[in-house]
Amino acid sequence: MEDQQTLSFLQKRYGHIERRLRILQTGVVLGLGLLLVFVWTALHARPASADDSGQVLRLRGLIIEDAQGRPRILIGAPVPKVAGRKRQDDTNGLILVGENGADRVALGVPTPSPQVKGQVVKRISPGAGLVIDDPNGNERGGMGVLDSGRGVLCLDYPDPIAREAVCLAVVPEAGFAGVAVNAPSGDNGERAEMAVLKDGTSILKLADTNGEERTMLVVHDESPAQFLILDPKANTKLDVLSKINP
Repeated sequence: MEDQQTLSFLQKRYGHIERRLRILQTGVVLGLGLLLVFVWTALHARPASADDSGQVLRLRGLIIEDAQGRPRILIGAPVPKVAGRKRQDDTNGLILVGENGADRVALGVPTPSPQVKGQVVKRISPGAGLVIDDPNGNERGGMGVLDSGRGVLCLDYPDPIAREAVCLAVVPEAGFAGVAVNAPSGDNGERAEMAVLKDGTSILKLADTNGEERTMLVVHDESPAQFLILDPKANTKLDVLSKINP
């Protein structure tokens, strides 16, 4: 009965993760759709200075303003620098700006560096991707492929927590592909992980509030599966499946 309850909990937990990732994927699709709409509009505007014979419009940048004259959409290579945007860093792509001048969505190469608690910090590697920010411009989620080879799709907790909440990652240098769920507090924030490792191991694990692993479901190559119950204080490990099928 306890094994069934544990499996039911794991299914519900990762079903919740899948729903959050689908929400972010929807945002990615909408962002790409907006970019295509704006590019199509620009190409078909055909101002007097455009080449009517070839129907080609060449621009370095495009600024779209709202009814109050505030810059709200910036497109360019790099995006135009305007006084109405709080950040002035360069990227080649599309920036959606909030009413207060903070970046809300960025689609570009390189992806703008993340803003965390009001401060812009450097990424571990440049790359291409989509970033979604809160009303103050602090990063809340995004999808990207870094030049280092790493690919990520993440959702973050809001300020003042400002840490990754759910992250789907492919890390070639570590031979890792999987999803991690982090707690909103504590020094050891990772509470759940599902991954495939380069040594042929598939693993699902849950940790306690101290970050100590308490339950693990492990399959290595073609070996029998293991359902481990761990007690970090007693330094013990029990394989439940070996008790059921000795």
